[in-house]
Amino acid sequence: MALGDVVLVATDLSDSADEAIRLGHEYAQRAGGKFVVCHVVHEVLRSAPLFPQAIQADMEALIHAESRAAAAVEDRVRDLTGRPSSGFEVRIESGGADAAILRVAEDVSATLVVTGSRGLTGIARLLLGNVAERIVRYAHCPVLVARPHARSKKILAATDLSELSQPGVALAGQVAAEQGAALTVVHALDVLPAPALGFTVPFGGAPIIPPPELIEQMRVGADGVVGGMIDRLGIKADRRVSEGDAATVVIRTAEELNVELVVVSTHGRTGLARVALGSVAEKVVRGVQCSVLVARSH
Repeated sequence: MALGDVVLVATDLSDSADEAIRLGHEYAQRAGGKFVVCHVVHEVLRSAPLFPQAIQADMEALIHAESRAAAAVEDRVRDLTGRPSSGFEVRIESGGADAAILRVAEDVSATLVVTGSRGLTGIARLLLGNVAERIVRYAHCPVLVARPHARSKKILAATDLSELSQPGVALAGQVAAEQGAALTVVHALDVLPAPALGFTVPFGGAPIIPPPELIEQMRVGADGVVGGMIDRLGIKADRRVSEGDAATVVIRTAEELNVELVVVSTHGRTGLARVALGSVAEKVVRGVQCSVLVARSH
């Protein structure tokens, strides 16, 4: 199944969400897939059993708001993508934004959910609010966090060398092949583990740093593992092994290579599964200046 078979874009009609619409359109177009755009209208219904007319007024206001939102979304998508109205589906939901988007994603069997990185309603305030955190954490499929960036035709995939990080690398290879982009797979060689700091510094000791020759052996070994992963997956990619903590290495490498997309997995020994909970994935999504594709590792 291709990533763009069923693309669901969450939009709050902000400028930030426009990039999500553009990228979602491109992924669906390349795959010849279905393109669905969802907007959530905040629902406020009063409980007033003694004044049923108040509830009726609220219902009428909600229906009116949904109708206006549908027209606005349709106009926005046509303007940004050039698609005719028959070329996409608009879903207007009410209630909690995160639950509504996740519900629609399940309902349409989305293969990709796309959201912006900033927004007005909270949908695109990724990892800075509960709505977006839950979209990334609980969506059954990959989530693309869209940011405007120059099209460099370069993609970066991160791996911690675990089997659970392989789906992210494989997905990055698939996207690179579809887009004709150059792929680099990076692994962070953390030569100063947290336990070393914990056991030495509090007692006045110095951090335990492996000797240079051991670091080089570790680097060569990790490079070989990354190369073996690339070969097993049958993808074409360059590889890098850099010293430092995972998030810093990924962010720095993305900037050095000027990539337009970073791919991270939601599982792995380094804590990538803990999206939005202080994890490497959260720091990468927050720190990079380009779009980030968060792959699921089931």
